[in-house]
Amino acid sequence: MHAVETRTTPDAFKIFGGSPWMILTRDFMEYCVHGWDNFPRKLLMYLTNTAYPLELYFHTVICNTPEFQNTTINSTLRYINWDTPTTGEPQLLKVSHYDTMIASGSAFGRTFEENDPVLQKIDENVLNRTANGIVPGKWCLGQGMLNKSTDESSKDKEELCSTKGNIDAVKPSSYGIKLRVLLSKLIKNGRVKTTQCQQQL
Repeated sequence: MHAVETRTTPDAFKIFGGSPWMILTRDFMEYCVHGWDNFPRKLLMYLTNTAYPLELYFHTVICNTPEFQNTTINSTLRYINWDTPTTGEPQLLKVSHYDTMIASGSAFGRTFEENDPVLQKIDENVLNRTANGIVPGKWCLGQGMLNKSTDESSKDKEELCSTKGNIDAVKPSSYGIKLRVLLSKLIKNGRVKTTQCQQQL
C-alpha cells in the first residue's frame, strides 16, 4: 500500500534512485542509524508510503551526504538473465545457466525457483555444502543432524552447528578470491566515478 497523491519535491535535498540490490558499508549504515544531522530519519519519514522506497532511500542518503558521495560501485554483483522482454521479468535460472553464472564471476544471482537442482549444484560446488548441511568454516566447530519434524523417524533432517567457533575468522575460498578480483576490476574499469550522483530523479 502506498500513497497516490503527489507531494512537493523537497528543496533541502535531491532524490536519487537505483537498484534495490546493494552492499552497504558499516560506516554508512552507522550514519543511517545515528545520522548526526538527522537527514536519514527525515528522508525515511518523507518516503513513508511511497512505492519502492528501497530503490530511493539509500541512494538519496549517499548522494546528499558529502562523506559518502561518489563512493559507490555501479554494479549489483548479480547474475540476471533478462532474456524475457515480453514479461519484463528475469528468466528463472536453471542448471543450463550454471556455467555462464560461474564464468561471470558474479557473487549473487536471481531469480531461482525453490528447490531447483541448480541450487543444489551451487551448494555442492561453490559453497561446499551438503544437502541440508551448513556452509563449512571456523565459525562452527561441531556439526550435528536435527529433525526438522517432530517425528523422530522423519528423514527430513537438517544439519545444525552444535559447537560455535570464532565467527570473526574468515578465510576466503577460491570464490571469495574471485569476488575480490571482480571488485578490483570494477574499480579499475571506472565503475567508481565522481559523477555517480549527478543523475537525479
